[in-house]
Amino acid sequence: MSYIEKIERKIQLLDSDVVLPFSAVKIDGISIDTTRKVLHRLHDNGIITIVKRGYFKKEHTFNELLFVYGSLKKGFDNHGLLGKYAKRVGKARTVKRFAMYEDSFGNYPYLLDTPLLKIKGELYQITRKELMQKIDEFEGAPDLYRREKIEVRSHRGVNRAFVYIQPNTKIPADQVALDEWTDNSDHKVEKLRNILDTMIAS
Repeated sequence: MSYIEKIERKIQLLDSDVVLPFSAVKIDGISIDTTRKVLHRLHDNGIITIVKRGYFKKEHTFNELLFVYGSLKKGFDNHGLLGKYAKRVGKARTVKRFAMYEDSFGNYPYLLDTPLLKIKGELYQITRKELMQKIDEFEGAPDLYRREKIEVRSHRGVNRAFVYIQPNTKIPADQVALDEWTDNSDHKVEKLRNILDTMIAS
């Protein structure tokens, strides 16, 4: 058994949400520096939370998958929100069909529960409950968007993952449904120009 497994096993025996010093998981033959490094890794994996220097608490297990299809994708404007507590699984596609459209300015896409296309996106493993709550707030859930579980297919096979769906939006008559959203600056400029032209004409 590795020293990481020994420390993890000792942590499993602890009560959740009780603040303890690092010394609570000290194991003979494992240095303080090594113990500290392992605890920081377990913090990054969501198993514990380091609450202040030298102290931690065991977390309730949280491990959920999230399917993203818009600005949270890698290389897009809001990807940084996911941070280090979201592990990228890889590219994925919805098993069920949905309708995806852009907002008026082309700044973000949204899903409607209308069976048109299988949507391409990315799959992430979320290991912190507070990160999921932060994404809920960013997405305006449950008022603007509804977070629900759907089936998605990736290199791991088919898994159930959370996704954000807009529940009360009608299908735009002047838009073509998308199966993948790309952050195209020229397209945004053209959409804005068309909107301004329409406003001036009226």
